[in-house]
Amino acid sequence: MIRDRILFLWQFHRPLLLVFCLILGALGFFGVRTVSAAIYWADPAHQEQPLAAWMTPRYVSRSYQIPPEVLEEALFLDPDAPIRRVSLGQIAKENEVTLDVLQSRVDAAAEAQKILRDARR
Repeated sequence: MIRDRILFLWQFHRPLLLVFCLILGALGFFGVRTVSAAIYWADPAHQEQPLAAWMTPRYVSRSYQIPPEVLEEALFLDPDAPIRRVSLGQIAKENEVTLDVLQSRVDAAAEAQKILRDARR
């Protein structure tokens, strides 16, 4: 029965069936990505991890729940500069600081964000 319907659609509505399958595939792809990201960031082991040289500002922003514009200041990033993928190790080297200095700046920014969030409640 289902096979007959699919064959009918394939014979008489092929473009529509292909578009439907493409949309269904995209929905599945993005659905799986969304669920896997939600599970990953809900794990307490991924929240407020100590900084490591391999981490990117985006990772730190999500881990510490700090908006990117606040984190840019803490990591010596120029907000007007073009977006580029850079690790914390590269940021520390370019600014001649250690990861411990970056960690203290990120901790201070995270604490300020927590205070700001609590004040809004």
